[in-house]
Amino acid sequence: MHEIVTLQFGNQSNYIGTHFWNAQESYFTYTADEESAVDHDVHFRPGIGSDGSETFTPRVVIYDVKDNFGALRQVNALYEIQNEDASPAGVWTSDPILHHHPAIPPHPYQVALDAGTVPSPISAPSVRYWSDFNRVFYHPRSMVHLIPPTSHLSSTPSSQVEPLDQWEVGEELFKSEDQEHDLIDRDLRLFVEECDQMQGFQILTGADDAWAAFAGRYVESIRDEYGRKSIWIWGTEAVNRSESREKRRKQALNVARSTAIFASQASLYMPISTSPVNALPWYVDRAMQTRWQTSGLQATLIESVTLPTRLRNTSNQSRGLMIDIEPIFTNDAKRNILAASMSASIPNEKDRVINGDSARDHRMINGIDSDHESNAKEPEQLDIDLFHRTLGDPNQRRNAQQRTHIFSQVDVLRGDFVSSPSLQDPTDLDAPIVQTYSSELLFPRPSSFPNIFHFPSIDPESGVEVKSAMSASTAVTDRLRFLADFARSSTNVDEREALRADLLARSEEYVEGWEDEHYLSDDE
Repeated sequence: MHEIVTLQFGNQSNYIGTHFWNAQESYFTYTADEESAVDHDVHFRPGIGSDGSETFTPRVVIYDVKDNFGALRQVNALYEIQNEDASPAGVWTSDPILHHHPAIPPHPYQVALDAGTVPSPISAPSVRYWSDFNRVFYHPRSMVHLIPPTSHLSSTPSSQVEPLDQWEVGEELFKSEDQEHDLIDRDLRLFVEECDQMQGFQILTGADDAWAAFAGRYVESIRDEYGRKSIWIWGTEAVNRSESREKRRKQALNVARSTAIFASQASLYMPISTSPVNALPWYVDRAMQTRWQTSGLQATLIESVTLPTRLRNTSNQSRGLMIDIEPIFTNDAKRNILAASMSASIPNEKDRVINGDSARDHRMINGIDSDHESNAKEPEQLDIDLFHRTLGDPNQRRNAQQRTHIFSQVDVLRGDFVSSPSLQDPTDLDAPIVQTYSSELLFPRPSSFPNIFHFPSIDPESGVEVKSAMSASTAVTDRLRFLADFARSSTNVDEREALRADLLARSEEYVEGWEDEHYLSDDE
């Protein structure tokens, strides 16, 4: 069934994950004569509820601090515990004294879903937790509540760097939890062992905070346990120029550390910022401020560019497994750090439906079927770039103006998007390798999704056409060299030198074979 198991680490990642799972839920069809374009078995697992009924829940393990789960209960309507009010058995002769924290009231959106009524539109200020806009039921073992260590609380000024911003907190949290429970055995093994033909792991994590350290150690354990299985990591970064200089410095150092760890363990690693590199296009809300909104933009890109890994093979679309996509970037070099970007549009055909398969013939991409590769000149630049070369550092803007060469790229087209006309030159060995996948399936916008796409004359919940891309390019060189400079700020001399050397060595993978005097200049 080519299953994928997802792990989510931290608050922003769980906002993204909630949008992702809501999108998957929207693809379900409920009649025998209507088949979804998506193979739901890839991301969902069958089970049996407490009443004996069949269930279908995400293959996901969700890590977050307890407070961030909001009103989401670990035991839900599918897995209600019978006789919940029964007193726990024990050796005590007297009744236990129970202390209850005040319950967090559910968001009105959740109240409406539970009542089976049409929910009112969600307002951005009303969303306090990622569970407020959740539309799916999770298995109880999917949710893991963590309590951060308290050893860093007293030494951290609250006005500057919070405990969960610190790398050391994440390492300490993983060490204490793993020593006590063995996280792979307790949380992950169940989901892996029930897979028949597993593709690999999809990981959403913070890349600039304590969750990066926690995820880094976790991924090392996964690699030790599951060997050559594919691991795709999406590392979210909060690029906020209004933050204090000290916090931005700490975040950049954390990104340098996480980049080195993720790149060494992951099959592919894609950093993805909460804010775009350049000005947003006209059709995207430029007033996005909340996690609900910024994660919606990130989720649009992640859900779109990974779409081939869960598609059914039909006449008008093609599945691309994780193991099929990875060699496009890593066959001739170790270029597994990728930039991700996208453009969006509205459907040209008003009668298109999100789950329906079009009767059109399988489109041709650059004159060939989308199952095959093509070499072309530099692919077009897409509207929304979430790969920051310099983490928003205003003193490094010159790098953003450098000419970018793309070595290899995967394009995923949803709807009527098409690739650029072929300009390939068979004699040009430096031409990029471009693999294109296409599907009629639009990006869904259920009622839980923020209204961040402002296209005229379309329903807020109608699907959106998306062209998304993952690319290995010389932009990664700028980023790695920028991070190598930040590695100098580490207080640990041994770490400083090893980290800087690692990042600079990786940057060379994106230079060799590309004749550009800027990249052939001295590292210093």
